[in-house]
Amino acid sequence: MRSIFFRRMLVMLSIATILAFALVSAGYVFFSRDTYDRIKLHELLPKAEAIGQLVLENDAGEVSEAAFERMIEKLANAAGATTCIIGADGSVLRLIDVDLRLDEQAFEERLDDKVEAVLKGITLQETDVRIAGSTEVLVVGMPISGPDREIRGCVFMLKSSREIVSAVGQLNSVLLMSFAFVLPLLLLLSTVGMRRVTDPLHQMSEVALSMANGNFDVRADGSEPGEVGLLARALNVLCDNLSQTIYQLRSEKSQLNQILSSLTDGVAALDGLGVLTHYNPVLMKMFGAVTVHSREDLIQDPKIWEAFDEVYRGSKAKTMTYHMPGDRTLWITISPVMTEAGECSGVVGLFKDMTELERLEAMRREYIANVSHELRTPLTAVRGLLEPLADGMIADDETRDRYYHIMLHEVMRLSRLITDMMTLSRLQSGTEYMELLRVNLEELVEDVLRGYQTAAARKGISLEADVSTLSDALTDPDRIEQVLVILLDNAMRYTPEGGKIRIIVREGERLAVSVCDTGCGIPQKDLPYVFERFYKVDKSRKEGGTGLGLSIAQHIVEKLGESISVQSEEGKGTCFTFTLKKFVKNVIALGPAREQWEASLPEEQKESAAPDKKSPKKVQDAPYEVIPEHRKPKKDKDKS
Repeated sequence: MRSIFFRRMLVMLSIATILAFALVSAGYVFFSRDTYDRIKLHELLPKAEAIGQLVLENDAGEVSEAAFERMIEKLANAAGATTCIIGADGSVLRLIDVDLRLDEQAFEERLDDKVEAVLKGITLQETDVRIAGSTEVLVVGMPISGPDREIRGCVFMLKSSREIVSAVGQLNSVLLMSFAFVLPLLLLLSTVGMRRVTDPLHQMSEVALSMANGNFDVRADGSEPGEVGLLARALNVLCDNLSQTIYQLRSEKSQLNQILSSLTDGVAALDGLGVLTHYNPVLMKMFGAVTVHSREDLIQDPKIWEAFDEVYRGSKAKTMTYHMPGDRTLWITISPVMTEAGECSGVVGLFKDMTELERLEAMRREYIANVSHELRTPLTAVRGLLEPLADGMIADDETRDRYYHIMLHEVMRLSRLITDMMTLSRLQSGTEYMELLRVNLEELVEDVLRGYQTAAARKGISLEADVSTLSDALTDPDRIEQVLVILLDNAMRYTPEGGKIRIIVREGERLAVSVCDTGCGIPQKDLPYVFERFYKVDKSRKEGGTGLGLSIAQHIVEKLGESISVQSEEGKGTCFTFTLKKFVKNVIALGPAREQWEASLPEEQKESAAPDKKSPKKVQDAPYEVIPEHRKPKKDKDKS
């Protein structure tokens, strides 16, 4: 900045100063000669007038001839001018030559015409009159008039220009020397003065450039007086305001990016020129975009952007359904962005993936159809059997008993469906109570398998138990039994004759319980959904399931703080595995597990359960609870 602005100012000031000195010098040189000539002519006029007065006094006898001669000579020498007294007839009466070496004859020849003019009463003042070759002289001619105003002669005074030229030359030399001395000094002072002006401007320009580069911590020096300081302070205020504005814009942009990134739906926004301004990663993932430079890089289908342009032109929102490959469905809502003046400044679109919702909706419809079928089948059967009984059409006791057994079976089937639905509802609402006890898994597994022996033998299925653990489980035995029953029911339903079902218990960090079969297996596309409510791999309903069992099993396991998973290969079988916490005997839990246990106790039991703070005994932290060492009595149930 300084190398340009400062040098420009210095060059301009130097040129202006030199030009001013040149003009002044030229004007002085051009006009000084005439000025000095006029000054000398005005100086000669009084002397010429005094000589004319002496001539009149001499003619009147008032001044002696000697005094007259002496006074005239003194006036001529004092004026430094050749003096000539002319009579009324034009003859030279007296000539006092000072420096012109002029005789009377030469005077008459050179100034004859001027003498005639003066004798006519004209006062003459002329410059640059050449006499005696190239000598230039100043000529003053004054008529001598008597009391009667009669012209009695005239007086001429001639002064050489050499003195004036010499004086003017000396003055010009002095002037040029003064200029040579004053001009550098003036330029030096001007340089210092300009730097006092340009340095703050240079600093302010650097501040402005730093602001343009995004640095709003710089400040200009506002201590300078006058307009420069005022400009610096105004720039600092501008910097503060811009800093706050940029910070707010960055904060809002960051919040907007975070909001867009956290949305589960895709978002795209266009400005008034149709240029893409905002989009989020979800939308890129929906359409498989990698690098986005334009809106076509984000979404290649022009129909979507035509819809955006249509909304911008019409300023009316629009909703459309867009189908993508892979049976995916998007619900696109496009809305105009309106200004306070009511003008459309852009368009924003919301892309919502409706694939899962539509799948859930289809699943709910299918569930309603399944439940309706399951409810209608026993009700239809019961009604079909009750009508002949009510009409007295069945007289045979054996047939009547058979009808009663069939109705009982259908009612129990209906009851199981309603019970499953209510159980799942309680598990999801969190009202189902879980009681953690010490459980011998070997006994529990044997009890469950014992109830399935008859049904398995009838279908030709082999039931096996492989419990290779010495540890007991810390869990709710009734709920684990319910989970095993659900998994065994599924295994019995899908395992063909000659198949095998095994319950395997393995010990690791936790106990892992697996129910494996050699049935038909589950297709890979259905594996992610087997634990969903109402989901059935077999859509034909020929097995009679409701699709609620595995969902109930998952909710029970998760409520116990465990996990359940499935592995299956179509045509080879399926294996469901869930985990259980191990029971540890005589463990003092005063760490996180005890805190959770104490927090679950009633208020009146917390004080008695709290450890003695004065006791010096060391404690061992363990992720298990201290519970009474007893087993819950088993109940023999007929699961056939």
